[in-house]
Amino acid sequence: EWDAQTTQLQPTNMPFMTLACTVLDQAALHPDVYQDEALKYLPTDTTCFWADPTEDRLLYRKQEQAWKKIHEFCTERLGASPSCAMGMEGLLMSRKRGTAKPYVGLPHPAELVEAATTWTESLDAWQLVALSSINSQAKSFLVGYAMLESQHKDAPPCPFPDIEQAMEASRVEEEFQISIWGLVEGGHDYDRLNCSIQLHAANLFAKTILLDNTP
Repeated sequence: EWDAQTTQLQPTNMPFMTLACTVLDQAALHPDVYQDEALKYLPTDTTCFWADPTEDRLLYRKQEQAWKKIHEFCTERLGASPSCAMGMEGLLMSRKRGTAKPYVGLPHPAELVEAATTWTESLDAWQLVALSSINSQAKSFLVGYAMLESQHKDAPPCPFPDIEQAMEASRVEEEFQISIWGLVEGGHDYDRLNCSIQLHAANLFAKTILLDNTP
């Protein structure tokens, strides 16, 4: 990345440097902050909010194609199935009201939450930053978990044969809306590009760290 810079530095063209600097300047000093932020994606995980097939069969099928294998992978590795909300009714049920601390989120099984917490706390600062980057793009803890956990030798096959499928899983609703209403130049196309760059960078970043730590 540095060799590709010319007269002026372009940080947007240096995703690996951005990840590395984030590790050294932030995550290495405050890993607990990154652990907490990662786990906050779990109760509002985008892959757990499905369209009602009786109301929107096409979107439901696209979600099933993109997310079913993620849930199967996570169920096998985390020991419990993620909770899911179906349609608007499910979304409303996920909102807890009438309490001192209302919140939005799904009540996942305690076993899954505990396993996800233990796994997240086992990551070093480098892996936490890779996870954070994936989570922020996918709006999903499970997508990040599947991408990083599947890199281990004893893990089952990755739900994403390539990063493009991970990108599709991260943008199901957005791409569905684009297919109906069209693409906004300078908006949707930029979002696609940024998502692709960040997911590719975080995935390779995590793989490099894993290889470096492997005896």
